[in-house]
Amino acid sequence: MLRLVRAIAVAAVASWASVAPAVTHTKFIDGLVTPVDLQHAGDGSGRMFVVEQRGSIRIVRNGQLKAASFLDIAGLVVSGGERGLLGVAFHPAFASNGRFFVNYTRAGDGATVIAAYRVSAGNPDLADSASAQILLTIPQPFVNHNGGVLRFGPDGYLYIGMGDGGSGNDPGNRAQDRFNLLGKILRVDVDGGNPYGIPATNPFASGAGGRPEIWAVGLRNPWKFAFDRGTGDFFVGDVGQERFEEIHRFDAATGAGANLGWRVMEGAHCTGLAGPVPCFDPSLSLPIIEYSHSAGCSVTGGTVYRGTAVAALAGRYVYGDFCSGRIWSAGPSQFGVWTSREIGNTGITISAFGEDEAGELYFTDYARGEIRRFAAESADRIDVVEYYNAALDHYFMTATPAEIHALDSGTLKGWARTSRSFSAFAQAASGTSPV
Repeated sequence: MLRLVRAIAVAAVASWASVAPAVTHTKFIDGLVTPVDLQHAGDGSGRMFVVEQRGSIRIVRNGQLKAASFLDIAGLVVSGGERGLLGVAFHPAFASNGRFFVNYTRAGDGATVIAAYRVSAGNPDLADSASAQILLTIPQPFVNHNGGVLRFGPDGYLYIGMGDGGSGNDPGNRAQDRFNLLGKILRVDVDGGNPYGIPATNPFASGAGGRPEIWAVGLRNPWKFAFDRGTGDFFVGDVGQERFEEIHRFDAATGAGANLGWRVMEGAHCTGLAGPVPCFDPSLSLPIIEYSHSAGCSVTGGTVYRGTAVAALAGRYVYGDFCSGRIWSAGPSQFGVWTSREIGNTGITISAFGEDEAGELYFTDYARGEIRRFAAESADRIDVVEYYNAALDHYFMTATPAEIHALDSGTLKGWARTSRSFSAFAQAASGTSPV
């Protein structure tokens, strides 16, 4: 009976593996200290730049981590918890002007600072620390919910993610206050003024009705967002309070003025907290994806995969959770409804996703100080796991991810892994592997 179960299981998954090869990840770089952001400069150099929360930016070139920092501003930064050097963005013309922008929490008063720097004249791997230009200084009432992400959109403007100022449940209702920069996505023109200009299509560009820098309101803590390099669509991950994590999608050209609902809504659910608009008001933007805190507790927004190495992820939005280490990919149905499937339960503290210049996808392990790279499992390889049910006195072997998840999570009661597992190899699209 045991051999028969094994044979049936392998036969079933051999067909599955031939059409849906698994997604895996491998260690790319280690030796980092609390990495929180990962970006390329778009300058053709092949370099990747890793932000360390303590106040430094490191360079990875040709799979090697350079010992010397690209930028070290640790003396300016208060680091720990949700504070520190949190994000970097490279000017679209970085190859010619050498400008880049950082988001950090200032030592002393804990304010958020958005600053511009330039590369040093004689060394492309070293920033000129004396070139700093402060664009914005935003006071922070508490030590959490600092946001931290910076990205340039396809419109050439700089988008800045700001948390609601912290504590819990946004006690000052700052996320809905249009004259407060906390709990917002900001958009500024770094080439249009000194220190910046206001894009004419910002919802309060004239200053009437709100701060002109605001692009969207109603966010709790937008830790990560990204633009799809293929379509320009804007994906925003907003960290939830106690119940739900959420992802929103916008057309960057028409999304200005969006209200993501916090604090009257968490995900697509009413919080019972007061605000200037009621729950489910038609003006509020609902998420395309949400998950409850049974699956994690702090969403790390990712990006749409546009590389070539992992065919199973092509055109799909990839995101994860800092607490649980789970990773999902998501896409819309023909009716526009977004659904997710889990592609990894890593146990890793996923702090950021990032692309290289070719569109290949990586993520950072905050606790271990690593960068990991996505790859495709061989379509021929099948990893088979054996389970035993003592009450039934039955063994069962499977390689189907959904079955493995159900058995490991306890959804199917009474089953536990044995100490045996092995890899089989599919011989044909519907073939079986010998046992």
